[in-house]
Amino acid sequence: MKPIIAITMGDPGGIGPEIILKSLAEISLDKVIYMIIGSEEVFQYASERSKIPFRPHLIPTLEQSFLEEHQINFLDITREAEALYKQSFHEAHSKDEVFAVGEISKWNAVLAFSALKVGAYQGACGLIQGLVTAPLHKSAIRLVDPKFLGHTEYLAKIARVKEFAMMFVSDRLRVTLATIHLPLKKVSSALETKDILSKISLTDEFLKRRLKLKRPKIGVAALNPHGKEFGTEDEEIIAPAVQLAQNKGIEAKGPLSGDQVFHEAYEGRLDAVLAMYHDQGLAPFKMIAFREGVNVTLGLPYIRTSPDHGTAFDIAYQNKAFPTAFLESIRLIEKTLTA
Repeated sequence: MKPIIAITMGDPGGIGPEIILKSLAEISLDKVIYMIIGSEEVFQYASERSKIPFRPHLIPTLEQSFLEEHQINFLDITREAEALYKQSFHEAHSKDEVFAVGEISKWNAVLAFSALKVGAYQGACGLIQGLVTAPLHKSAIRLVDPKFLGHTEYLAKIARVKEFAMMFVSDRLRVTLATIHLPLKKVSSALETKDILSKISLTDEFLKRRLKLKRPKIGVAALNPHGKEFGTEDEEIIAPAVQLAQNKGIEAKGPLSGDQVFHEAYEGRLDAVLAMYHDQGLAPFKMIAFREGVNVTLGLPYIRTSPDHGTAFDIAYQNKAFPTAFLESIRLIEKTLTA
């Protein structure tokens, strides 16, 4: 059977359904099997608003025998969402409560989380080879799961992987983060040599296994200005991780000052950069790939991507959303699974 790529709809109050429809209208259905996980009612509404036809092949269960090639398969999770609603809010969902456009709501939250949960377990069980996730609103999801941190952490938990990382990919720049969503004052204490080595290794594996680069070069960013000045973390924590990576045969280089490492990567002398904290990596990345950047979760037993943007409640269902990043998220997975 061809590789199977599942797509979760994200928050129905945002632009997820619209950019999914726009993206799928641009791709070929020849090489892989696509399956949307979401609410049929939501997608019919998105189809009407965007003027994009929506004629999916509805499947009753996750059994692979129901999947059709050359069609968009669709699994409706409304029943799962109704059960989750009752479990989360201790009352039955009213049929009069429809999904809310451009805002957070309880029904939106359970629809979005139910779709993600189904996709996550499919990936963890090996039923799919790729997962593309449309944007969620974390505050909405926390109505259902108060401990929810984000897609990356949730998918890693369901897959039971301890070592994982967040990477951002574009044609000109690839960036992995050593730490994710931390206040800047906590970054230094969060850095550990073994964790940095893990992120270097995960990056190297992705570049070799998924992107087919034979000898990728990874630049490791320094934490402090000019690499060794104004702090000890670069010599005591980061440099040993780079040396250990080199001992494993990985072509890692660093720690390099931020201005140097990103310049070298942009010029093509490095295949990826490991940034020490969120904005160190995301500021240069989004400067050159704001609309087409793809978020990749490293370390999962399947490949997962998502667009590097949020729910955009303010333009939901107005036919204004650019599908570029979502389309690139799909294309990246298809490329890695069919190359």
